[in-house]
Amino acid sequence: MKPIRSFVVRIYRQDRRSIAGLVEEVRTGKSTFFQSFAGLWDALTARSRSAPPTVPADLPPADEGGVPL
Repeated sequence: MKPIRSFVVRIYRQDRRSIAGLVEEVRTGKSTFFQSFAGLWDALTARSRSAPPTVPADLPPADEGGVPL
């Protein structure tokens, strides 16, 4: 049986139809940036782990709970 994986997901709406955000795997601390619903799904299912995780500088600042300020 596979172990349960836990994530912290921060989602930022850019407009009515697009999102961006960050998925952090709790156990490893690795973060993956996404810019679409498909990218979010890939980050959660670990399909696109070939690129190193990066955090873009233009994400809005967030408090400790991940809520945009």
